Amino acid sequence: MEFSVSFAAWSILLGWISLHVGRLFYNVFLHPLKAFPGPPAAGASLWWKTYIGVFKQESMTDVLVKLHYQYGDVVRIGPNELHFAKPSAFNGIYNAASRWDKERTLYESFGEDHSSFGLLNYADAKQRKDVLQPLFSRRSILNMQWLVRKNMDHLAETLVKNNEQGKSADLLFAFRCFAIDTITTYCFGNSVDAIDAPDWQAPIVVAIDNSLPTFHLFKHFPLIRKTIFSLPPWLAIKASPETAGLTQLQVILGKQVRDVLAHPERLAEAPHPTIYHRLLDRDAHKGHPLPDATALYEEAQTMIFAGGVTVGDALAVGFFHVLEQPDLLKRLRAEVRTAWPELDNPPKLEELEKLPLLTATIKESLRMSPGASSPLLRVVPSTGAVISSYTIPPGTIVGMSTVLVHMSPEIFEEPTKFKPDRWLTPHAEKLETWLVAFSKGPRSCLGLNLAWCELYLVFATMLRRFDMTLDGTTADDMVWRDCFTPHFPRRHLHAWCRPVAD
Repeated sequence: MEFSVSFAAWSILLGWISLHVGRLFYNVFLHPLKAFPGPPAAGASLWWKTYIGVFKQESMTDVLVKLHYQYGDVVRIGPNELHFAKPSAFNGIYNAASRWDKERTLYESFGEDHSSFGLLNYADAKQRKDVLQPLFSRRSILNMQWLVRKNMDHLAETLVKNNEQGKSADLLFAFRCFAIDTITTYCFGNSVDAIDAPDWQAPIVVAIDNSLPTFHLFKHFPLIRKTIFSLPPWLAIKASPETAGLTQLQVILGKQVRDVLAHPERLAEAPHPTIYHRLLDRDAHKGHPLPDATALYEEAQTMIFAGGVTVGDALAVGFFHVLEQPDLLKRLRAEVRTAWPELDNPPKLEELEKLPLLTATIKESLRMSPGASSPLLRVVPSTGAVISSYTIPPGTIVGMSTVLVHMSPEIFEEPTKFKPDRWLTPHAEKLETWLVAFSKGPRSCLGLNLAWCELYLVFATMLRRFDMTLDGTTADDMVWRDCFTPHFPRRHLHAWCRPVAD
């Protein structure tokens, strides 16, 4: 008996080794992508990316830039994955005609598999997006801009109080608090009141920031992700106190979903249409089944992550560069004043959109601050594809980071410099195609109209109501690590925000 157990154990171990050796041999010598250049270890095994992201904790975006410099326009970064560098490839992957499915491993790492963001199949994702799209249309945003204005005015009040206490402001967290309160109020009819947290250290904002580096761990070790996500809230808080705010928010969202499903008639009491109005509207689904409790919860969580980080980051990056350039700051303040002469009478979004330098500065902020820094991975369909003149086999995982588009010297002269005036030249129309901060194609960002509204109102308000100067923040502080979205591990953007008299 002892011999047979030992023999079986050795047989299993030998079989496991043989399987992996055989897979390595296939990946290196027989795989359809074997002819594409790249690090040998990347082509041989998925563990190469695990080593880079989890153990070395490098920013994969930085690694990709170096790899393309070494290997060329197309690099094999996994046994079955290619990354592209030429901007033309971005349009080849993310365009209206490319209705490709999303890659499973990346999107399952967020635990939002039943949301519009996490649905892998194009048809399923389109159906959900069609349901939610009217809530985020330009007309809806124009009608609801009062909500964004209300939150921005509230943030301004807290900035005034902070200045009265003789303190500079952590603008990264201040802007994220504004974005969180805006998205929760807009989508659910209830704010989490993040703006009111002392020094804008709102538990949910702190928790989201702390959770960003776990992206790599959850992606490469799904068992850890599933274990943590399955923990009851009290145990999850004990296991990870630094993300307690996120767990508490998840509890709130779970209760909200249960209440909505148990008492849908209460939606009539909401101050304005919410995502639940759309998601539980049978007519909007056109014969498709309504989302269940899991889908409602994951859709709600997606909205918070998507809306609570990216806008705040773009604002922080933009203001850092503006405050570094006194002449630009002076020009912006003068332009905003033309549309906003009386401090107590702020203009509407439609008026701010007519300001050319303000618009150019927002575009440049989006160019310099990627919403999703990691490549949004797609799977080439069974017919295969031609991407940037390369024939790509069916089933290949492909992607391209927006960073490589926005930092392409082919398109943007001196791409590492913050130059809003590039958007004011006669050739600016050609650049518009390559502003891909919200991605492109049928699976681009659902909330881009809301994001633009937030960016306009915040930029204009900060420029009009405050005399701002940096408090020691340097370019090194603004260096981020690719954690699907940027993570700023150093001292956040701090600035003195002194209110102006008129």
